[in-house]
Amino acid sequence: MDANGTSGHTWPEVVDFQATRSVDPGPSAVSVRVRTSNPWTVIAVAGEMDARVVPLVADLVGINAAHLVFELREVTFMDASGLGVLMDAQRRAIRAGGCVRLVAPSSRAHRLLVLTRTDRVFLTFDSVAEAMASPVLAWPEPLA
Repeated sequence: MDANGTSGHTWPEVVDFQATRSVDPGPSAVSVRVRTSNPWTVIAVAGEMDARVVPLVADLVGINAAHLVFELREVTFMDASGLGVLMDAQRRAIRAGGCVRLVAPSSRAHRLLVLTRTDRVFLTFDSVAEAMASPVLAWPEPLA
């Protein structure tokens, strides 16, 4: 992150809501930053994406959010709990007629996505702007 607390990318100009939550300052810290720009909710995770992320995301993201972008470029570690956050968000988003998109997964996050073959479930983009600009396509059937 730079001195302003951003990861060097630009956010959409219209922001309806923004919040940040952090846990455990120090080497194993995790930070979740959420911004909304209708209809998108952008979730930027920095640090370890593990069980501590689950309540942070639940606290910051509305249960009915249908269009989610997870920016993962600053994820230093990701386990099954972090993957579960993404999969649960995807199921809820599809049921609501939306989708989940991933932006620039770090090498560690990407490795877990590939090993679990969940990289096939998510569309991945290089930037938040690109993810938000891409059309939303309907899934043929809802995920269980």
